[in-house]
Amino acid sequence: MPVIEAISLVLDILLIIAAILAYLARPRIGGELARGLRVLLVGVVILGFAHLVETGLFELFQLNLEVNEVAHRIFVGYGFIMIILGFLRMRRAFAE
Repeated sequence: MPVIEAISLVLDILLIIAAILAYLARPRIGGELARGLRVLLVGVVILGFAHLVETGLFELFQLNLEVNEVAHRIFVGYGFIMIILGFLRMRRAFAE
C-alpha cells in the first residue's frame, strides 16, 4: 500500500475513533433531548464510516472513481439525515 493511502486509512480510522469518543462523551441528560443527541451522534459516526468505506472500496475492491464517489456521497447524505433528525428531535424537547 502506498504511503498516501496508508495515511488516508489512518486518518479515516481516527475520524471514527473521534466520532465514537464524541458519542461516549455526550452529556448524561434524559428524555427527548437525550434521544435527539444520540441520533445526532450516530449521524456523526456514520460520517466517519463514510470516509473509511470510501478508502476501503477504492483500495480493496478497486472500484472506479465515479462509483466510489457516489457510494461515499450516499453514506454522507445518510449521516447528515441522521444529524438533522437528531436536531429536530432535540428541538421538540424544547417545545414541550
